[in-house]
Order: sequence, then C-alpha cells, then structure tokens
Amino acid sequence: MREFPKLAAELFSQGCSCSESVIKAAYETGLLDKNLDPELLNRISSPFSGAMGTDQCLCGAVASSQLVLGLIFGRKTTQDDPHQIKIIAKSFIEKFKEQRKVTCCQALSGKFKDDPKAKRANCTEIVRECAAIVQVVIKEKTGISV
Repeated sequence: MREFPKLAAELFSQGCSCSESVIKAAYETGLLDKNLDPELLNRISSPFSGAMGTDQCLCGAVASSQLVLGLIFGRKTTQDDPHQIKIIAKSFIEKFKEQRKVTCCQALSGKFKDDPKAKRANCTEIVRECAAIVQVVIKEKTGISV
C-alpha cells in the first residue's frame, strides 16, 4: 500500500485539485471504506479546491481532510454524540496551525501569486502535510498507525 501523504502529493502533482488529492488518496490507500463511491467522493471534494473558488480563504486540502475525518469518525445517526467529531476536527486544525499558522488559502499561498510554479510546489507540500496530519489524528483516536 502506498503511503497516504505521498500519494496525496503525487495526485496533486498529476493534476488533481488539492481537495480531490486528499480524499482520493485516502480512498486509494484504504483509509476510507471501499464501499464508498470514488466518483461521488471526488465530486463532493471538488468544490473545495482553490478555496472554494471565490473567497480565497479555507484551504481546499484542509477542507478535504475534514471530509476524510468525517467519513471515518463522523456521526452515523443523529443520536450519536455530536461533540466527538468536533473534537477530532479541532485537533486536525490545531495541528495544521502548528505548522502553517493559518488555514486560509490566500494567506498560505499569497506570497506565491506571481509565481505559479512556486505556488504549485507550496500547495503540493500543504496537501502532503494535511494527509500526514490526518494520519496522526487517526492514530491518536484509534491507536492504529495508517
């Protein structure tokens, strides 16, 4: 099995968007249930790329990482505890901010706006970091290394 962070970065380098790369890599490495429809996962994650296209704030890789965590740990019914997934989501954000300080796409990549190659390299690293943080959160929650 290929390593999740490495595959996410590879998929981004091959043309998937940041958000698509994270969720597709999670699916392809077995983090997500193989009964899920990969086309549906791609379609669900697509709008998050490029900071949702308009406001240039929430990083698509961050948003898609939250989708992955929701698919793994999210509530299955409205009777399930709504706070557990919020704690997990917060843990991801805190770990991301330890490395990057912010989750806003414009702030994360703004200094590269006039250099598409450097921006792509920066975003590739963010995609890899997001996947690595998802792995850490999963291990903390389950005790299982993925």
